Formats: sequence, structure tokens, C-alpha cells
Amino acid sequence: MKRIFFYTVLVLIIISCGTSKKMGNKTEPGSYKHDANTIHPVFTVFNSSDTISELHFKIASKELLYTRPDGIKFSSNVLISYRLLPSYDSRDIIDSASVRLVDEDNTNADKFLLGIIKVKAKARNSYCLRINVTDLNKNISASSVLNINKENDLNRQNFIIKSKANNVPLLCNYAKTGEELVIQYKAKIAVNLYVRYYKRDFPLAAPPFSLADPEPFKYKADSSFTLQLSQDGNVNFKATKRGFYHFQLDTSKHDGITIFNFSDVFPEIKKADDMVPPLRFITTKQEFDDLILSNNKKVSIEAFWTKCAGNQEKARDVIRKYYNRMQDANLYFTSYLEGWKTDRGMIYLIYGTPNTIIRNANSETWTYGEENNINSLQYTFSRVDNPFTDNDFTLERSGVYKQSWYVAVDIWRQGRIYLQD
Repeated sequence: MKRIFFYTVLVLIIISCGTSKKMGNKTEPGSYKHDANTIHPVFTVFNSSDTISELHFKIASKELLYTRPDGIKFSSNVLISYRLLPSYDSRDIIDSASVRLVDEDNTNADKFLLGIIKVKAKARNSYCLRINVTDLNKNISASSVLNINKENDLNRQNFIIKSKANNVPLLCNYAKTGEELVIQYKAKIAVNLYVRYYKRDFPLAAPPFSLADPEPFKYKADSSFTLQLSQDGNVNFKATKRGFYHFQLDTSKHDGITIFNFSDVFPEIKKADDMVPPLRFITTKQEFDDLILSNNKKVSIEAFWTKCAGNQEKARDVIRKYYNRMQDANLYFTSYLEGWKTDRGMIYLIYGTPNTIIRNANSETWTYGEENNINSLQYTFSRVDNPFTDNDFTLERSGVYKQSWYVAVDIWRQGRIYLQD
């Protein structure tokens, strides 16, 4: 029997569980689109023991449909199913379960449904966890694939970061300046936790047709210090500076968990200073330099878009769409870079949501247009083995993208939204 823990009061029913079955392998499309027919559950894995891994999840109530089947109380009706496999391409099911969640709510509150599902996963192995979340009231689903790494006790999945205020897991790799956090290790041991601080100013992604090799990351930290885990394996922490903090038990290796501090409002965009850098994708060098040097960036940004669109009304619509995409890129693609700076963030910002996303073990392929159509545009991103994040993907660049890139940029510069989504 699975044990499920919730941070909100939910009614739940365990539908089924099982082990050691066979399944057919299927590559499933996914979506980064925000509309009434999508849900975006967030997950993280914590290897709480040598035999159990905790799947922590968060689902936004505003993305769910609340109905009143009894005529009295509104309630959501969600089914979470998972299958644990020894590898991405395996057909063997090691563990599986389906959990039904019912949130009764007459307040119409905008909140998150948070909880834990305990998965049977043994140490010194790695696994693939396939998850499907279905809003039964809406009849829509979202699929995710996570890697569970239990090959050693040093990697990021042996830690979990929680808010000190409410003891709720962070479920993302970034925190705000001064936010009080608790870092928890899987074992109850009082040992040193070594912290390396990096202050880096990474450039934004190069255009998809650029073949220049990126500079290798320099692992030498800007500073370092030591924290002490308590007898319960916990330590309090707050980020006081912009940059990122890498926490390790063994400094002879790269393994550990990382907290990033990009800005006080990240992933949102609220300041004019933060709205200028992503314009580099569609501006000339002179236009961009003028925006950077402007004494009133808000006015300059509006003037740039008004010139592109021809009038303020159209400019406001284009501005809203461009920066909504930027914020979504921060939510989906943030790694050691802000999401909009990454390869996937760049393509998403300029081209919008792809028609099809095919995920394999270590790659994503995005298609704009119909599948198997020679005129469709296709981008492939490969996962990078990065000690700071498991969300780092690099684009397979090619000169064939140059024409389509300039067409897309030119459409933005005409004050039109490329591939409205």
C-alpha cells in the first residue's frame, strides 16, 4: 500500500499498485503551452532512504476544473499514475500505482495542491519514472519523465530544499534573496556541508545557426564556506547574493545540490532593466546599445515596440506576448541560466510553442508544423551532464536554420507575433 502525504487537505483513493510487469515503450508528445486545456504539474525527487524515493508534486488549482457533483461542494478530481522502469527504453515495470486526488473547495481559492508519493526504488541503481496526471473533470492529461539516480549518496536527489516558513519543498532550483530555506539530507548525520559560491554573467544563447563552440565552464568558485548539518541532517540557509550556491558533502567530486538566485522577483519580469536583455535576439547592435544606455528604459522599450508595431495599441499586445513567453521560458527551461537565456528558451521566445514535442531519454525534438512534412521546422536539444542542474539542454545547431530565424525575427520587428499560441 502506498503512503501519500499532503500539505493541503485532500481526499485520496489509491486505485492500483503493482510490480514486475511488461509494457510497450512509447514516446509521448508534451506541451509547454498555457491555455485552458493544459495542466503543468511540477515534480522533484528526494531519495529519502536506500529503498524509497519520494516523488514530491505540485499542481496549480487554477489549472483544474472544479465541479459540484453532489450539488453542494465544488471539487477537483485528479488521477496521478506512475510507472518505475529500470531505464527509459525498458519494458519492465518495477513499481507502479495510480492515486486519485479530490480537493473539496467552495472558496474558489488560487492555491497549489502539494503532496508526496513514495516509490520503491533501491539504492545503487538508476531508474526512469514515467508520470501521467489527468484532470478527470476536464479529461485532459500531462505526462512527465523523470530520472531517479540512486547510484550514490552525493547527488542532488539525496537532498531536498524546503521553505523554513511552511516546511513546503521548493520544487524549483531558484530562491529569492533573503528567502529562509532548510536544506535536508537523506541521512540524520551531523557533518560538514561545503558550499561553493559562483557569480557568473553568462551570455544569452547564440542564434540557432551559429556554429561557434561555447566556452567551457570554470569550476573554480568565487568563494566558499562551510555549513554544519544538524543531528537530523538539516541546516538553515538563505541566499544573500545573486549567483548560485553549490552544496556538497565531498568536494573531490562535482555532485551536490544547487540553489540559484537570479533576482528578487524571478521567474517574473517586473523591472524595465530585466526587459531589455531579451530584446537582443531581435534588435540590431546599435538599437540594443541605445536601450542599454537609456536613462529611462521603460520609455525606450515602449518606443522600440511602438516603432515596430506602428501604434501603441498593437505595441501593447506584442509586448505582453513577448514577455509572457519570456516568463514561461523561465518557468520551463531554467537551468544554471535564466530560462529565456537557454537554447530552448531562445527558440520558445522567438518561435512560440512547438506543434509537437517528442521526448527521448536524453533529448527533446520540437517540430513547428506537421510531423514528417519536409517544410516543417525541427529543432533537437540534447541533455547536458551538468552537476548544477538536470534541466540543461543544448541545441544541435545548423546553418540551415538561418533563413527561418531571420524570417521570425523580421516578423517580430514588424510588430507581429510569430506563431501566435
